[in-house]
Amino acid sequence: MLAACLGTVINASDVLEVNLVFPRNETYAPNDTFPVVFAFKNSERARHLNPSISYSLRDEDGDKVYNLWHELHWVNWTDQETYFAHKYSNAFSTEGRWSVLWTLSWDSCNVESPEYGNEVISNSTTKATMFTTSNSAPKLDPVAATANKTCTGQPGVAINVTDKTKSISSALWEGGKYTNHTCAVVAASPTPSTNPCRTQIDKATLASMEASKLASYCDLHFNEPAECPDKKSAAQPLAVAGLSCLLGLTGALGFFLV
Repeated sequence: MLAACLGTVINASDVLEVNLVFPRNETYAPNDTFPVVFAFKNSERARHLNPSISYSLRDEDGDKVYNLWHELHWVNWTDQETYFAHKYSNAFSTEGRWSVLWTLSWDSCNVESPEYGNEVISNSTTKATMFTTSNSAPKLDPVAATANKTCTGQPGVAINVTDKTKSISSALWEGGKYTNHTCAVVAASPTPSTNPCRTQIDKATLASMEASKLASYCDLHFNEPAECPDKKSAAQPLAVAGLSCLLGLTGALGFFLV
């Protein structure tokens, strides 16, 4: 009787939850390196889904639209409990009203397909989050901004991924080359709920994001930051040479002072 009242119980570890964790539906200070962060919670469940994310950053008061996407084929989904897909954008460097319109796409097995039917189902869902930037807002801090576990963010996408998989031939599924030709069976119901505020960006995650941003800027070899490894290694001999000159000058002064 109790089980009937509760309905079907979903094992939380079976649910892949994808949320836009930053920005939320709030107000932030403008910044020319503004992070847009998606979280894949229980990321191991994405391993056989061939997921991808595309999104548009829109200026709601103008005509600017920035289209971005994430290349996720080479992600090691079993390496962490939550995988953060992020990019930094200069789109939000001024005050305004903005939206992030994002689409999650994934593939799953069609367990009811006929013998020569389509064995893979292509799935997608689109979500949107609105936020504002204002000069009166506190300095941008993703750690502090996501510390509150309650917020008004729109729910993300939850996929109930079962332990059942199917092997699909390469001729029938282009995405199979990224999943060892193995696709996952997804339970059609019940539909799990999501909570975009439950996943937080901690200091370690932010440090990893900042390091990734620096590496990408250094790889461009254009207006490279001073923190780039090649610039640091180039600066080191200059510092040693400067020290040698200083020591030589000190010795010469000592000689004249005697």
